[in-house]
Amino acid sequence: MRFYILTIFPEIVRVYWENGILSKAAENGLLSVGTIDLREFSRNKYRKIDKPIYGAGRGMLFEPGPLSDAIDSVKAGDPQVKTVFLTPSGKKFDNRMARELAKEESLLLIAARYEGIDERIIATKVDYEISAGDYVLTGGELPAMAVADAVSRFLPGAVKDESVSEESFENGLLEHGHYTEPAVFDGLEVPEVLRSGDHRAVAEYRFYESLKKTYFNRPDLFAEWLPELKTGASGNMLTRIKKENKEWEKILKHIEKISKEWKNVGRNKQE
Repeated sequence: MRFYILTIFPEIVRVYWENGILSKAAENGLLSVGTIDLREFSRNKYRKIDKPIYGAGRGMLFEPGPLSDAIDSVKAGDPQVKTVFLTPSGKKFDNRMARELAKEESLLLIAARYEGIDERIIATKVDYEISAGDYVLTGGELPAMAVADAVSRFLPGAVKDESVSEESFENGLLEHGHYTEPAVFDGLEVPEVLRSGDHRAVAEYRFYESLKKTYFNRPDLFAEWLPELKTGASGNMLTRIKKENKEWEKILKHIEKISKEWKNVGRNKQE
């Protein structure tokens, strides 16, 4: 996989990719990350690459001419490259999208500044508009690196396969909590089940903790994970699910327990 990050601050990107696990993946030839300095494509002696917005809007945009030239220069050397524009108005980035993007040969990530880029560039040269979340940053470098990092983790050999498969979002739930030595810290003990050596009990405990964390922290994910159990589901439907699959019966009992814990948490907050 090849990543090209188009930016006016290439040094920010280089520092990030020179460290950590993924730097080793790059050294082993599993991926490559290059920076494209947009100022190199400026059409004036001052290396300016921004212009005012039409319609008396606030802020500036990347000038379309230099940006178009920069994109074309990458495509000329790598015809398979897909162009990604990082923007708050794009589709929200998640693990599923990262997995899909990992199937591409190469990605050109536009890390814009100011108010973004000209809409005509989006219409003619951008393949994906992606948002890193419902917030606005001062530049696209952080989202670009986040996307490249997340996508890289799905490349064969970049990280251990089991590390990817066991983490948050892979099974639709948030990842359970983790513990390390010492067994007692600040008066709190590591749960006994995790020290028991009973792998089945450990798996059961972790699944429950995953359910609970998702229920408390991301009710939207929890609702999506249980598409058949939407509000208003009939008793007959629940009975049928229980009969069809013993695992669902166990899960529903977990949910009942979590709901009681949630009520207690809410009561404690009010007090």
